[in-house]
Amino acid sequence: MRIIAIANQKGGVAKTTTCINLGASLAYHARQVLIIDMDPQAHSTLGLGFEPNEFDKTILNVLEPPRSPYRLELKDVIVPTRTPNLYLAPANIDLAGAEYRLIDKLGREDFLNNSIQRANLPFDYILIDCPPSLGILTINALKACREVIITIQPHYFALRGIEEFMETLELMRENLKHDPEVYVLITIADTRTNLYREVIEEVREYFGDRMFETIIHRNIALAEATSHGVPVIEYEPTSTGAQNYLALAKEVIRLEKEKPKKRLFRKT
Repeated sequence: MRIIAIANQKGGVAKTTTCINLGASLAYHARQVLIIDMDPQAHSTLGLGFEPNEFDKTILNVLEPPRSPYRLELKDVIVPTRTPNLYLAPANIDLAGAEYRLIDKLGREDFLNNSIQRANLPFDYILIDCPPSLGILTINALKACREVIITIQPHYFALRGIEEFMETLELMRENLKHDPEVYVLITIADTRTNLYREVIEEVREYFGDRMFETIIHRNIALAEATSHGVPVIEYEPTSTGAQNYLALAKEVIRLEKEKPKKRLFRKT
């Protein structure tokens, strides 16, 4: 089972769009996929056609301390989506309180990881949709995952804005002895501009083969599909957005056997 966090502390860089549509594309390729919504905004839950406030069992219950009467196992909160092979552990706004409720709890950064390990779930992939912050929810997601996909929009501040995220990963490696594989995905790309080409070259120079070959192009079908509560592969399967995410899924599947040559965050 591969556990992949979709992360960036910056908002508006297609984390949720990638989580939903990569998940659906992996499901299309006959993989069993679970999406864990770790964002209090519950955009993955909404984007898969659910009303967050209708759930009385959410990922928040999974993150409750061991002796809490509200604590549930991960398997108890998972629901099937309308997409075959695709499942969801939903969230709602109540998750926002997790930052305060877990702040003084021993082992708080491992609550999600422990719940996944206890569950022994029959999934090929678990994708974790992270909030746009570097708080305890994101730390839980990063600690639970074995791989991280950082979504980057190709603009001037793309690399500058990601430095804090890289520092967090380095701290996790040093202090929590956890070192996930890191990959970079370019999203919301407008390939017609000179700025796009400049930023792409800069990202490729820095990340090397950690950057996916697939580029997620700016495409209205992606936004429309989300508003209809379905993945773009079901909303408009011939669209650029759908084809981009199918190509990304093939790359991700290929990584099951291949490993990138360039390691990141290694101090000499």
